[in-house]
Amino acid sequence: MKFLMLTIITLFFAISASASESVVLAKNNHIESRILKERRFYSVYLPPSYSQNTDKTYPVVYLLDGDSTHLKAVAGLVEALSTERLEQQIQQAIIVAIPNSQNAIRERDFTPTNVDWTFKGKLLERFENIGNAANYSAFFEKELIPLINQNYRTSNKRVLIGESFGGLFASYVLLTNHTLFTDYLIIDATYIWDNNYLNRYFKNNQLENKEMAGGVYFTFANNATAFGEIGKTNYQWGLAFADKLRNHPSKKLTVKQRYFENETHGTVAALSWYYGLRKLLQQSVVIENR
Repeated sequence: MKFLMLTIITLFFAISASASESVVLAKNNHIESRILKERRFYSVYLPPSYSQNTDKTYPVVYLLDGDSTHLKAVAGLVEALSTERLEQQIQQAIIVAIPNSQNAIRERDFTPTNVDWTFKGKLLERFENIGNAANYSAFFEKELIPLINQNYRTSNKRVLIGESFGGLFASYVLLTNHTLFTDYLIIDATYIWDNNYLNRYFKNNQLENKEMAGGVYFTFANNATAFGEIGKTNYQWGLAFADKLRNHPSKKLTVKQRYFENETHGTVAALSWYYGLRKLLQQSVVIENR
């Protein structure tokens, strides 16, 4: 734990260098999405060796909720852990951070169904114009990922990071189009959405009998105190979802999970990035084909 804190502190000092040391963390871009019918912004972080090793390709980490704070944290962590100084624990990687839409609430793109958010018949929140996960997945598949592959030297390893509702979306993509990404870091996802939607989808579509592949790393926070029965149920349904994937007969699917007893829904992200990316980006033979 102390090592992680030192890493994060070092990261922020490096990124927040003095004015005389102008540091460009990432390049900001946008795409006019025909699928989403709006302009979407994204930022691209390139690893230190990108301009030097011009024949090398890199895995790509796609970061949901990709505002500047999240990008700084994840980019610094990836850069630090991939250095010789820290024994090159992971591969260097390109990071594509996608902030949420400027035209809608974040739940619009992360939710697979257009329903009121309820728990045991009690209304938790009522949203408008949500349930856009299928279109958001298509945006990645048909617009953003091809654009990134066209403009950068990418390997075929793609990691999707999603937290909370972003974790719900990452889980949805895993179930509906698992080959879109090779790896998934799913951080304390919203498993109680639409009355246990993810587990119902798995069962109703008999996914245990269908091919699945990829590396999946689940993290769970201790939400029992903060959220009571809702937090406990969300954890139970999350464990059930992870178990379904772990027990899947496919040998191409690997599932790991970690529970952080001392972290809550709002604090679990940093440790999840650290342990999840150490696993999913661990040093290995990089596949060069796209």
